[in-house]
Amino acid sequence: MLGPKDFLLGGLAPLLVAIAAFSLAWLLSSRARVAWSAGVLAGYLAGMTAVEAGGVGFASAIQQMASPHDAHQWTWMIGLVAVIPAIAAAVLEGRRKWRWLLSVPLAAAAPLWLMWGGKYLPSAEVRASGFASDAWGVGEAIAVIAVVACALLLAWRLWEANDPTDQPRTRGLLAAISLSCTAAVAGLSGSFVYAQSIGVLAASVGGCFLATLLWRVKAGPEAAAGPIVMLAGSLLLLATHYSKLDPLHAAGLWAAITLASAYLPNRSGLNEHARAALRCGACLIPLALVFGHAAYKFAESQRPQQEEASSNPYMSM
Repeated sequence: MLGPKDFLLGGLAPLLVAIAAFSLAWLLSSRARVAWSAGVLAGYLAGMTAVEAGGVGFASAIQQMASPHDAHQWTWMIGLVAVIPAIAAAVLEGRRKWRWLLSVPLAAAAPLWLMWGGKYLPSAEVRASGFASDAWGVGEAIAVIAVVACALLLAWRLWEANDPTDQPRTRGLLAAISLSCTAAVAGLSGSFVYAQSIGVLAASVGGCFLATLLWRVKAGPEAAAGPIVMLAGSLLLLATHYSKLDPLHAAGLWAAITLASAYLPNRSGLNEHARAALRCGACLIPLALVFGHAAYKFAESQRPQQEEASSNPYMSM
């Protein structure tokens, strides 16, 4: 189970680092994309390092993050690479659409990289040994990677299609809430490692949101759409396939994360409050449904233990 130390390392550390990195990047560049990306990535890397350090110490944690062994330890590199399309967009200027030539292979390569060498995409030697009972066939592997890549690209595109001035504070808050709830659902399913990692990302996004209030930056999480979307999607993929997160829960959580900051059409006739209510409903309704069902399943799984404890006179003393 996660304790106060885990919440301190995985929550407070990335929050504070994200605020500091965002503030420094904003003061140096005055560009929201630079500040949001710096805040999210610095907070995430600091938080992941702090979480690892809780068990092995900071020196070993830094070494692990520099030379990862587990899939979730690789994710910070995916977040870093996800900044490249935004840099290309700034350099290309008039040819900004060409940046999607970088986003598409990244969205396909990230899930393939994370799953490669595991039980679903094992090496040829493991397949030949007969121990790869859960391995995907070629068709199944292509289908899974394609679905994940399309989901990542759709969320990425919808986030960047949004007008930066369209309620950035509401979208920043909803992004932090949806990621925090995703971490909670992962924890309820028993995916504690991934719950911590998603919680670190939530704290990093939350730190950037607080920094926008501090510096009055009128930009939401779409300014760091690539890193946030790629990190969240990668961690959900791992929690679903390498732990016990229900695929339907993962789909609902992904819908909530996407809708937290996605472009929503046909809202021109609505006033500010109605637009905010529509976005909150679109994001929070699927989030509440998934969290409620996950909490119900967790309570049901704990019931036999509670009944055993209540019927055992030695345990109830």
